[in-house]
Order: sequence, then structure tokens, then C-alpha cells
Amino acid sequence: MQETYQIIRNKSEINYSYVTIKITQSRIDKGLIAIPVSLTKWFPDLADTIQVYLDDSTILQTKKYSSYESTTRECRIYGMKEWFEKNKIKNGDEIVIQIIDKDKFVYRLVNEANFIIKTKQIQNEFDNSTDEQAALQNLIEIANWTKATDEIVKLREFHRLIKETNIEKRKKTIRKELSIKDSAPPNIKILLCKIYLGHCQVCDFWFIKKDKNPYFETHHINPENANHIQNLLVVCGNCHNQFHYADVKQEYREGWISRVFFNDRVFEVNQIIFKQKLEEATKEIFI
Repeated sequence: MQETYQIIRNKSEINYSYVTIKITQSRIDKGLIAIPVSLTKWFPDLADTIQVYLDDSTILQTKKYSSYESTTRECRIYGMKEWFEKNKIKNGDEIVIQIIDKDKFVYRLVNEANFIIKTKQIQNEFDNSTDEQAALQNLIEIANWTKATDEIVKLREFHRLIKETNIEKRKKTIRKELSIKDSAPPNIKILLCKIYLGHCQVCDFWFIKKDKNPYFETHHINPENANHIQNLLVVCGNCHNQFHYADVKQEYREGWISRVFFNDRVFEVNQIIFKQKLEEATKEIFI
């Protein structure tokens, strides 16, 4: 008989929303995963086979699937015993379930602990990217792993860095007896480029370079502070020079620069933090 499932919604630890199924000992003993009725819309209407990626494997495995219309009167994925043993799945553990291709019935199953570890690992690689190309690739990897859209990923990572990065003094590098301040790191430059598409946050000017990427510069609002996103602006070369050489006055809103005066001209600063609110990421646990 079909069991009744309780759904609990908790705050996500990794700033991305996802769905888990809590595993019971009886399911572990039988080597199967029971799919809650509310998730059956993701699966075939009738008993069939489905394709499954396990953990971060790139190899598809075929698994037997029984639908609610089958004799079991329960939606089940069979053939999971070996994977349970490999991951040391125990009663009460949670399994992350993702749709890879709904039309072809392709899914990914990941032990939640491993899902969180892998997500944080990719985020760490993104934060420590050596150049902008590596940062972009890591951002794509985050999207592929979490199954979030590019639009969601850029906003999630933007807000994560706001929360996780402390405002520190800007480092200086000594070169030939000159003191040169560090520029913005690749991961932040890529995020800002994706969010503002190269448009100057002050005057909205932009242009495309020969390599088809937008040209922009990053301005440190407080030149002594480091690369916290709140201390950075996407600017064109003209506005960047005005910040350094014009008579400048700045107004702030909730700690973010919101208005700039260059001599007698005033500009409203485009800040996505005020325009696009992001809902808190959650995980749904099916018990």
C-alpha cells in the first residue's frame, strides 16, 4: 500500500535549493528507493526502466522502476543495494534526487553529505580561480552539478560571496620599488560581468571587444579595502578615471553605493542587490 510522506522544508546549507528523500532501514534492506507520490510527476506513468547517474559518475546505469499503477502500489527504484553499501547509507540518511532529462527519464542520485561536499568543493575552486576562463568554467560546473540555471547561479554566488567574504584591507605587491594594489580576483570579475553584462553601473556605457566579450573595469570604492563585492563597481574607463580625478561625492544605501556626483553631475548607481531579491534556498525532505 502506498505510504504517506511528510515533507519538511529546511534552509539549504549550500545556498541552492534541492530535494531529498529520507531513507528507511526497510528500504535499505530491500535495496530500493521509494518515490513519494508528489514526485511521481517526474517519473514514468507505468512500470519501466529509467537511467540513473550515481553520485558524480558520468556513466548511466539502467534501473528497474515500478509506478504507482504497478502491483506494488508504490513508486520504486530497484537495484540500489550495492550503492547503499558503497556509500554506507544508514537509516535516516537523505538522498538528493535530480532530474537530468525528464523526457528521457534520466536522473541523478547522490548521498546528501557527498552532494554538499562536492558543491562546496566547486565553489572553493571558483573562489580560487587562477584566471577568468577558469572562473567561468567553475561557474558552469556549479550550474551543472546543482541543476540550477545560469541566472540563478550568478545570483546565488553573488549573494554567497557577500555573506562569506569579509571586508579587509587591500593587499599591495612590490614591483621594482613601486607599490601596486591587487586587482579584483577572476571569480568576482566573472560574476560582475554576468550580472551587469559589461554595462557601467554609473553611466551604463559599454562596448564589445574584438574577442566578443564586453569591456569593463572594476573600481574599488574604498581604495584601501579589498575585494568584497560591496566595495567593487563595474565601470567604463571614463567613469573609472572620474572616480580618481574628478570632484567626487558618494551616497550610500544599506552600505551599498547608490549615487555618485562627478563635479556637478549626478548618477544613480545600478545595484542589482536592490532590484532583484533572491529567495532563501531550501531543501525539501520527503520522509
